[in-house]
Amino acid sequence: MASDLQTRISLGLPLLDARARQRATADGLELSLFDPIDPEDRSVLILLAHPELAEAIDRGDGEVVLDGQPTNPRLHLAIHEIVATQIIDGDPPEVLEAALRLTEAGRDPHEVQHMLGSTVTEQIWAVTRHGREYDPASHVAALAALPGSWDAPAARPPGSSGRTRDTRPDGRRRPRRR
Repeated sequence: MASDLQTRISLGLPLLDARARQRATADGLELSLFDPIDPEDRSVLILLAHPELAEAIDRGDGEVVLDGQPTNPRLHLAIHEIVATQIIDGDPPEVLEAALRLTEAGRDPHEVQHMLGSTVTEQIWAVTRHGREYDPASHVAALAALPGSWDAPAARPPGSSGRTRDTRPDGRRRPRRR
């Protein structure tokens, strides 16, 4: 069971690179004391794994450009937290299954988190923009469609959802307001 939990943690959390470890040390944080099962500790670990977003938040930036796309740093981190929680808790189980399938196929674990996050974003979009309830069946279908649905848009930057302000979560252009 411990190895299963360790697998879920490694799939759910981005790796901390040297820059993230340096930031933790500079902030006086002892990484060995963090428990990735604890949601608050997990949040800090995810923030540390994204130093460019942490720096943007520290500056008060509401938007940064990642992989050529405008991104809200707080929202990006929140999606990472949702995906990490789904993987680590195994709920829904299809998220963990998709993460395993995609990483076993050779996909970069951080890219896999972004792929899984795109399916969460689609659900959030449907709820907030269209007033729909969370649809587990469409979420599971979106997970099953990975990586094809992720790879389909041409010239998508690595790690990017391919979305801009002018596109919907499904990649279609939004109508222009006049």
